[in-house]
Amino acid sequence: MNEIKMIPIEQLEHHPENPRLDLGDLTELTASIKANGILQNLTVVFEAGHGMTPEEWTRISAEYDRTHSEKLMAMMDTKTIPDRYLVVIGNRRLEASKAAGLKELPCSIREMDHHEQIATMLQENMQRSDLTIYEQAKGIQMMMDLGFDKDQIAERTGFSKSTIDRRLAVATLPETETKSAVENGIDLLTLVELSKVEDRETQEKILSRADGLNSSSLRADIKRAVTDQERKKIQDRLIPEIKSFAKPLKNDNDRWSARYEQVRSMTIKCEEGAKVTVPEDAGQQTYYYWMASWSGDIEFFRPAKKEKKEKSPEEIALARKQEEAKQLNKAMHERRIAFCQVFTPTKKLETELKNKFFDWAFGWRSINNVGPWFVNYHSWQDDDVRIYLDMPEEEGHKASEESLLEECKRRNVPFGRLLLTWMLCGALVDASRKGYCSEYRGEYQKDQDMDRVYEVLAAAGYQLSEEEQQWKDGTHPIYPKKEERAEDPEEEPEEEE
Repeated sequence: MNEIKMIPIEQLEHHPENPRLDLGDLTELTASIKANGILQNLTVVFEAGHGMTPEEWTRISAEYDRTHSEKLMAMMDTKTIPDRYLVVIGNRRLEASKAAGLKELPCSIREMDHHEQIATMLQENMQRSDLTIYEQAKGIQMMMDLGFDKDQIAERTGFSKSTIDRRLAVATLPETETKSAVENGIDLLTLVELSKVEDRETQEKILSRADGLNSSSLRADIKRAVTDQERKKIQDRLIPEIKSFAKPLKNDNDRWSARYEQVRSMTIKCEEGAKVTVPEDAGQQTYYYWMASWSGDIEFFRPAKKEKKEKSPEEIALARKQEEAKQLNKAMHERRIAFCQVFTPTKKLETELKNKFFDWAFGWRSINNVGPWFVNYHSWQDDDVRIYLDMPEEEGHKASEESLLEECKRRNVPFGRLLLTWMLCGALVDASRKGYCSEYRGEYQKDQDMDRVYEVLAAAGYQLSEEEQQWKDGTHPIYPKKEERAEDPEEEPEEEE
């Protein structure tokens, strides 16, 4: 059946499974309908009256709470759905017609099974330019759920397979938080990157910050979350083998106790390719391990060979504070690196930064210090610079045959990222900075060079996380309160070479 007829507007209802959640601004369409009437038929399907299912009762009850419609109240009283027509194509026209005061609308009544109804709505909606990223994502996911493969979806929607893959990744994210983040302007690339984070709570936390942070800062947080996630997977892979020769320390106090000594040569950094080396004396020597919560490293201990004086509670507290301070500074450093690794400025911003960075660099450092660092590409080849650029050295690559600038062009590293790395690693030597938290007592310390690091980052669009702001302004919980500070603190010892 494909019948055209005028249908009373009260018998027309939005399809309950229409993927388009927001009909948008109807002002212009309403004015057009008032002036010219409906110029295109609505496509509808007839649904005979029936008793309500529990799902329908829940949906209609929620709709009644929102609209207080007498029609919905009558349906709830009788627990039946009357004969009705569900709009498959034309939901915006339906709402605009109601606003324009029309009483009936021209409709094309079609016979479609449930599968065809959903597919038709999705295909029609996917073509709309004002559909949000999340609405597209959920629509494509619904088509997959209906049994369409990617080739069929691509044919029906006109999307490429890579676009479909990206939308499917977005569809896995928490619905409420993602919709809110999309409304606040989060971009598709950031959402796709976020889908790589497996922990739901972490996804929600990052999405909740979408209103306050720009895309580069959000992606920096995502990069850190993915790094922590991969670190945890490596830990889970290594622990069974470690347990074959080592026991876990009972608690954090044991880690600082004089009864144990750390075997630093055995520490495992949980990075790609990490592996366990079983010590030769594992059968005779008792070993213990500890998972360092801040760094993710796996540390090893053994009973102290020489009897040492047991550390006092104050000494243990100081050692713990020193470790916390070290790892807090490290975490903030990693966030800066993560921002630089995803930094991809526009040409306009790149030009602005180039002029500003050169002025700052030669104002803060003498030309004798800064100039050679920038000109001599050999000084760019150290690991820290490559980490900031997210450009690992290629196997067999010879630095003498290609400047870093040439290599960056060949490997599609944005010039703006190169500029930012130059400022952070060359003019300011950010890689060697500890930060605002003293690693001796965990106290707040002012740092002019670190202030300049953040001035540079702010010019590039970097935004501080809440914890980073506290770390920077001296309000972080790690810093001792004034009454907790020693009146006559010992002089901070010089670091060993």
